[in-house]
Amino acid sequence: MGTDKKPGSIVHLGAGALSGVTSCVLLQPFDLVKTRLQQTQLQTHARGMGTIANTVKSIVASSGVRGLWRGTLPSLIRNAPGTSLYFYFLNHTKHMCLATERRLTNDATRTRLSPTSNMVIGASSRAVAGFLLMPGTILKVQFESSLYKHAGIAGAVRNIWRSSGVRGFFVGAVPTAIRDAPYAGLYLLLYEAIKHQERTIAKQRNVLVPETAVTMVAGVAAGLAASYITQPFDMVKTRMQLRPREYTSVAQSFARIYSEETIRGFFRGISLRVLRKGVQASLVFTLYEWVLRSTSSREESSPAKLRA
Repeated sequence: MGTDKKPGSIVHLGAGALSGVTSCVLLQPFDLVKTRLQQTQLQTHARGMGTIANTVKSIVASSGVRGLWRGTLPSLIRNAPGTSLYFYFLNHTKHMCLATERRLTNDATRTRLSPTSNMVIGASSRAVAGFLLMPGTILKVQFESSLYKHAGIAGAVRNIWRSSGVRGFFVGAVPTAIRDAPYAGLYLLLYEAIKHQERTIAKQRNVLVPETAVTMVAGVAAGLAASYITQPFDMVKTRMQLRPREYTSVAQSFARIYSEETIRGFFRGISLRVLRKGVQASLVFTLYEWVLRSTSSREESSPAKLRA
């Protein structure tokens, strides 16, 4: 990652918001079904509620097809600014790390970050953005669950405040950070490495590969790998946010899930999360980088138009 001339902060915020909104609306059903699967214990599989197909049928039967998009508004409230802030922090930390690496290596022409730096900036950017948007995450998960019947966003905020105060908006912050920081760090490391490898192979074979194809393939591959590795923390986060009286801490949640559901319990909804994360990551980064390229192209062509 990294070139000397980049679009301004507003462009990064706007590109992040656009990619966040698009992926959120398109992929909301995956998140909804995943949350419904994770909210209950593994034993419910025996009663026919443990499969993806039965969960989807149940939602459609009770709420229609529109029910699959339940929780879209709180998802937008969380994901649009969340993705925007993530890319904003990512851009700024990237330039700081690149400047540091140039000094350490005494190479002023360096344009690519090291794998370690990619992991650090991905993890730190996601952790900061995730913590700031934690109240939105709580609203999103509760709206997706069938355990809560909030009367709108304002009603949900009042209910959470009355029952738990400020702490209620940050339940599960630790497992969320433990999940998101490693995920984002691993994702960015793999994403940049795969992109570089794709470009190298294409150059060696003298094949012209569209940049959009490069980013999409790298996004899907990196998203799939990082999702599998961090899945147990996603399960713990969901249980703590939906059933805080039963799952009171990270250690207690891990122990309880393992004792009652074995290792399989940590991977409920894994196929949905992996599929959603792979597609979402590819879509988000492809859109984001496309907006940056388009903006840079317009800025470079403007002087020529003025001279003409």
